[in-house]
Amino acid sequence: MEETNCSCESLERLEGASVPAYTKAFLENVDASDPAQKNLYRCRVCGRIWEKPKGVTARPKLVRIG
Repeated sequence: MEETNCSCESLERLEGASVPAYTKAFLENVDASDPAQKNLYRCRVCGRIWEKPKGVTARPKLVRIG
């Protein structure tokens, strides 16, 4: 079976329904116990860092920062 590759290199931002799906498929929380890092996620495939912007929004968002 072929390994699934992430799309981090071609994406800078995700919004809406793709956020939970991408998070489940490729991302892990950096350190949920540290309040300063609770919104940071690391790609399990390539190691790039993503951030869930703080604040309440109508649509979920993720922004690649690393």
